[in-house]
Amino acid sequence: MTRIATIDMDVPQDPPPVWNADWVCTRLVEAYRIERRLPGHVRQKLVAPWPVHSYEFSDVVGWDDARERILTKWENTYGGVYAKELTRMEEAHEWLRVILRNYPEDRMCLAGWAAAIAYGHSLRSLMVRKRWSRSSFYRRKDTGSAFIAQVLKDEDVKVS
Repeated sequence: MTRIATIDMDVPQDPPPVWNADWVCTRLVEAYRIERRLPGHVRQKLVAPWPVHSYEFSDVVGWDDARERILTKWENTYGGVYAKELTRMEEAHEWLRVILRNYPEDRMCLAGWAAAIAYGHSLRSLMVRKRWSRSSFYRRKDTGSAFIAQVLKDEDVKVS
């Protein structure tokens, strides 16, 4: 997939008849865009000391500013996510976790590329921060997406 093709990610596309690397990349970008829209979701570093705490009604009763906290939380949400979208997101994330489990470099490059496109972050700054060369980064991204497409084809997974 060429870099210029990422501009067309916003345009709804029909799935191809068989799995290919471009469609895998499209689905991964879609998964990260769905992740971005999750209520209360803020992309954090990979290592977080504590998970996000969920409060129950009995916890909130004593707070003086409970109403303001809830309204602020609602204001910061990007919109709702449907169950079908969550299923597609989880399916694409599982490809990275399961299919590319023995290829950590390909997984990191492909996931970093898709997340950067979906979140609107700079790919150049990602490559500089991770100290990846541009050619190796794109080669690993292409290799990872082609490998996922081949595995999905071999397992006769329906293109969606």
